[in-house]
Amino acid sequence: MQLELIVCETCHRRPRDGGRTDGDRFAEAMTGILEAGADLEGMRLTTMKCLMACGRACTVHLRAPDKMGYVLGDLSPEDDMTAALTDYLRGYARSPDGVVPFREWPDRLKGRFIARIPPAGS
Repeated sequence: MQLELIVCETCHRRPRDGGRTDGDRFAEAMTGILEAGADLEGMRLTTMKCLMACGRACTVHLRAPDKMGYVLGDLSPEDDMTAALTDYLRGYARSPDGVVPFREWPDRLKGRFIARIPPAGS
């Protein structure tokens, strides 16, 4: 199954590191994790210019066919945040419908969910 993580690359936080946004840095950190294995076969990372959740930057959208989708915000490219998202992605990949039980959510992600999006055609 094709899982997709879409990272907003233009989050409005002030560019750092030579003009790079936090969204760009977050995408780079997650790409490194996914390329290193992370037990997430079939996960594809893409970027988008704007997910229109500017007040909650950094923002990502997680989706897969026939699964619930999620938009998360207030993320950062720091190691503990990318590790928490990676743990959540593993639960999402295992779940047949994309619903990860709350008790399995990493603490760092609690309160960061912006929207839950039903699968197309449901």
